[in-house]
Amino acid sequence: MFNTANSFCSQRAWQLASLFAAAFLTAQVGGAKEPALETISLYLNVEKDGGLITGLTQGNFRLYLDGKPQPFRLEGPEEPASIALLVEYSASSGYFLDDLNASMQGFLKHAPEGHWYALATFSRELEVHTDFTKQVGEITAAYSQLGLPAWNEIDTYDAVYEMIDKMGRLSGRRILIVVGCGLDTFSEHSMDQVKAKVESEDITIFVAALGSLFRGSYDQYLNSSARLSLIQAQAFLQMMAQKSGGFAWFPNHFNAFPDVMQGIMQSIATQYRLVYEPPPRNFGKFQKIKVEAFRIVNDKREDFKVLVRKGWR
Repeated sequence: MFNTANSFCSQRAWQLASLFAAAFLTAQVGGAKEPALETISLYLNVEKDGGLITGLTQGNFRLYLDGKPQPFRLEGPEEPASIALLVEYSASSGYFLDDLNASMQGFLKHAPEGHWYALATFSRELEVHTDFTKQVGEITAAYSQLGLPAWNEIDTYDAVYEMIDKMGRLSGRRILIVVGCGLDTFSEHSMDQVKAKVESEDITIFVAALGSLFRGSYDQYLNSSARLSLIQAQAFLQMMAQKSGGFAWFPNHFNAFPDVMQGIMQSIATQYRLVYEPPPRNFGKFQKIKVEAFRIVNDKREDFKVLVRKGWR
């Protein structure tokens, strides 16, 4: 019996050796595929006097990494995009309820069909109500079914950090729309940790800031500590947008929020995509990005403002 088993093992070993030899020979004659080169998609918007500029070609752009020119190609945006709404929904947000409702109405009116959409809210913790769907009505239906918020906390830093972490696992074009006041109560993550997370993920962040009208009405009654908190909240929202290549809006009236959502959707629709092969990375080091956009008119260069992420970590 042992001799039979030894014979079987020898035959099996010979078969495996033959397979490995065949695979080696295939690789030698060019049958094996070379690994694909890593590429990075850099999304940006181009503006002049507050208006979005479209129709530019590859020759209208220059890309620099840490001050050095970088070859790239201009390609169409990845479609469909994954767009997540992260909405502050706390008992402390009652002052901004009109802002919140107007934001969702604007989203329903202006969100184009075809993209993937998700809805998450936060107070003490993040809660995903609708996973990615192409049915825009499912987002607004989920929002309309939210009960009364149970917590007073506004843990903005934790919610943004966790949402970026979740979206970082997705492929393709990713966009996060934050609807919140920017204040934070008891988050475990710090502002610096959120900043590093924004710098490390290829996600564009747009912000619709809540409570600008409320702040303006009660500013004269606030003490220095409260004013400092509001200044820090606004700086946090602006930081997220600027670091990621998006934009932060601070409407002074709830009637403006539908226009804000329209502006966000227009920005998404007019994004440019620069694709390049990254140089060797020094992990932990921040790599600065600069993009120039221009066109030549009557032998004169006309420069545009570029909304693009500040770099990668």
